[in-house]
Amino acid sequence: MEYRNSLMWKELNEAPAVIADLAAKNACVMEKLVQEVKGKQIDNIYTAARGTSDHAMIYFKYLAETLLGLPVASGAPSVVTMYGAKMKFQNTLVVACSQSGKAADVMEIVRAANECGGVTVAITNDENSPLAKLAQFHFCCFAGEEKSVAATKTFSCQLYLALMLAEALRGGKVCPSLGEALKNAVAAIDAATDPVAKAFLPAEECFLLSRGVSSAIAFECGLKLQETCYIRARAYHSSDFYHGPMAMIGEGTKVILFASKNSLTPETDAVHREDSLKCAEKMTELGADLYIVTDDADAFTKTGAKIVCVPGADSEKLTVFFFALAVQMLACKVSCGKGLNPDSPRALKKVTITK
Repeated sequence: MEYRNSLMWKELNEAPAVIADLAAKNACVMEKLVQEVKGKQIDNIYTAARGTSDHAMIYFKYLAETLLGLPVASGAPSVVTMYGAKMKFQNTLVVACSQSGKAADVMEIVRAANECGGVTVAITNDENSPLAKLAQFHFCCFAGEEKSVAATKTFSCQLYLALMLAEALRGGKVCPSLGEALKNAVAAIDAATDPVAKAFLPAEECFLLSRGVSSAIAFECGLKLQETCYIRARAYHSSDFYHGPMAMIGEGTKVILFASKNSLTPETDAVHREDSLKCAEKMTELGADLYIVTDDADAFTKTGAKIVCVPGADSEKLTVFFFALAVQMLACKVSCGKGLNPDSPRALKKVTITK
């Protein structure tokens, strides 16, 4: 299959247009939620999600903890569904994220929070889904039907709604021109991912690294390469990678590092860049075949890595959207280049139900 003829390619390219008016469509319910959170004196957040949706919640965790100072726990729904735990969700905002809105175990978390006085919000792409109806508040992706098994435009929308929620809780607003900026960046990202896609056609395994906000994209990249390309891709926070997994790096091991130019605040930009450089230098020192996805090519010219230069923004919280498109394009190109069908991976269905 030629990648431009795939549903995955068509749908990932729809993301910029969907994002353009997503804030306006969810503004009313967002305002009501913020008032409810203030009234309940929420002092912590708990997220429940699986797969791609959970990667969007990794993004949300870094935003909420950094910008709001609120602790965010990445929930394990199994403690309720398999172990029968009685969770104490008072003074807790529970954010449940599921593209289909049919995740049974995620719904049990929301149900438990509803029963003990927590504030519950669902992020789905279906206003009539069970999860959307169960939660007290619902944010909709309004992405239209996504037919490809691989989630693309819905992931971008989940990221955007997570950003919108974090900003609303601190009294801010999302960037109104992000959708237009992404649309204008599509051609550049397409071109930038061509060389790395060709290099990954024979790949059977690889590692994806990043730290902080962009680590959500590393984990999503790993999942996309696994499900559409059947590559044994493992994602790590770079800080965790040093504690053991780094021993797997040898001569020619393929590694992709996601490194944004800017951090969340100007005060942390220098530390952020230094940390990415440290990781890049260590990988090349070990002989890795390193690719750096970045909007800061000049910072890595002396590392010996192959630079995948994509457009970015003045904050990491926005640059991840450009990285997400790059990841989706890369996976689609590699899958089709391998003679696979990214729209219908083996053993997978569009909706996965776990209990």
